Amino acid sequence: MEVSKIPKLILVLFLALLLSGLYNPGEARWRSVRPGLKLGAGLSNIFGSDAYQQDWQPALTWGGCFTLDLSQRLGLEAELLYSQKGSVYRLKLDSSEYREKYLLNYLEIPLILKFFLTRTGPAAFYVYGGPSVGFNLRARLKVRFDGLEETVEVDSLKGTDGLINLGVGAEIKFSGGFFVLESRYSQGLKSISREVEGDIRNKSLIFLFGFRL
Repeated sequence: MEVSKIPKLILVLFLALLLSGLYNPGEARWRSVRPGLKLGAGLSNIFGSDAYQQDWQPALTWGGCFTLDLSQRLGLEAELLYSQKGSVYRLKLDSSEYREKYLLNYLEIPLILKFFLTRTGPAAFYVYGGPSVGFNLRARLKVRFDGLEETVEVDSLKGTDGLINLGVGAEIKFSGGFFVLESRYSQGLKSISREVEGDIRNKSLIFLFGFRL
């Protein structure tokens, strides 16, 4: 399969799984989908043969989620997240430092399948994974050297990105719903460079906190 088709495939799977999970033909009605909010922080980087000596930099993400219980052990979750990613390159030059910092903003739509290890009592623990598609909202390069700083727009990156997400999480029940704690590793499945032979991919490690009904 061509890597350029990955984001479209993820969107198709997202819609198909969500719609098939929402409708319960046995009861001829739409199942209940519980909304929630998530906020996360961590580290991001870019890697690949054309990503030269990049270092991790802080990353942020926030947005909404919609959760559906498929069974006692399985859950399906769709998210809509605004994510700030990027990387930084540093070069020491005598008493000064040359720095290039990529600032990448994405609108991401992850589709998560949860497997609950335990679901008794007030706390539930699970592992999860699934694909996501990211839409490039803005890409900038901030260069700093010898006390001077300049920021330029980057147009050499593709408009979409396909990723895989893996993580662990916990839900803690309270009177109005559930507190959610998660750690998540995301890695790009394709290059985001517009160059035909270019190889630049996103990766991140994020810790999320939120709540859902």
